[in-house]
Amino acid sequence: MLATGRLSVAVGLVVLATAVAAVSAARFAADVPVSSVLYGADRSPAIATLIETLGRDRAAIIGYLIEQVWTAVIVVTAFSPLLVWVLGATAVHAAARIDGARRPFGPMLALFGYATAITRIPADAAAAILGSGRAPGAPFAQLIGTVCLGWLAYIAWRAIGAHYAIPPRRAFVVLVIAIVLFYVVPLALIIAATIAILVAAIVLNYVPGL
Repeated sequence: MLATGRLSVAVGLVVLATAVAAVSAARFAADVPVSSVLYGADRSPAIATLIETLGRDRAAIIGYLIEQVWTAVIVVTAFSPLLVWVLGATAVHAAARIDGARRPFGPMLALFGYATAITRIPADAAAAILGSGRAPGAPFAQLIGTVCLGWLAYIAWRAIGAHYAIPPRRAFVVLVIAIVLFYVVPLALIIAATIAILVAAIVLNYVPGL
């Protein structure tokens, strides 16, 4: 795919993967409505713990904020193949430059388009067909998703070595740099910012709807 992959084909495949992801996200929204997560009889254990720890009034603040962002999370999930494609290729290329490897960006961008499609389409199709949350097929769908994620990492590892002409061990280091610097660190910052917002809302006694 590095030598023969075409960017136009990669774009088409990512669009197809995004369409499948949108169906999966819609199924997830139907199977796991925010009301069941927060208020239903089978609500998340984390929510039950929050209620016991903070009390119902303060837990209601957190619940309200979660409700406000739930739709945004579903939308981002629907477009996740596009994000995986662009951010994945960019992160790997930047990590390779940090490691001292210099190669054109185009082939890696095309490769990630192919890789995103062949790994995300099976995972999202499984989630769309088998369901999420407490659906009977959800555990198997999650297993398929985990396998496909490992498959994507393997493809990326092999592609890094081939494209940047570096040995397998160094290619693995580049992949780890890409994951840590461009995924784990930003995610940790987002989680920290979210916690800070929640703490501020509780301390200030923010009242939903006012």
